[in-house]
Amino acid sequence: MEKILSGLYGFAVRGYLLFVLLGFIIFMTGLNDGLAKALIASGIVLYIGGPYFISICARLANIENPTLETATSTWVSVFGMFDSEMVAVIVFLGDILFAICLLSGAILYLTPSSNDLRAKGHSLTVRALMLAPVLVFFNVSPWI
Repeated sequence: MEKILSGLYGFAVRGYLLFVLLGFIIFMTGLNDGLAKALIASGIVLYIGGPYFISICARLANIENPTLETATSTWVSVFGMFDSEMVAVIVFLGDILFAICLLSGAILYLTPSSNDLRAKGHSLTVRALMLAPVLVFFNVSPWI
């Protein structure tokens, strides 16, 4: 039980960022806005309520609260990489998708064939530019 709570604590403290980043990336592509909003909302709820819920479960099970050290070791044993490495991989994939969405949006927007393509290109370009500050922050944050 202690190992499970430790893993959940690590996911609540560090894994919420994965939900938020994946939600923003899915929103940028325009594939499924409902899923993107649900991922972002669940990441925020996990960040705010996760540690509190896990401490209640630990008290009910009569074990000590998980610490960051035990959560980190459980995270590494389950995923095989640290959370910062996983975030770096997701940000790298987000950078690639950002470039693809921005380029394809510009091409669709500048194609004079129909208004439907123009609207889709405008939407892709705007969504990509909305995600740009988030990606810039995560690309610059290791140096801060």
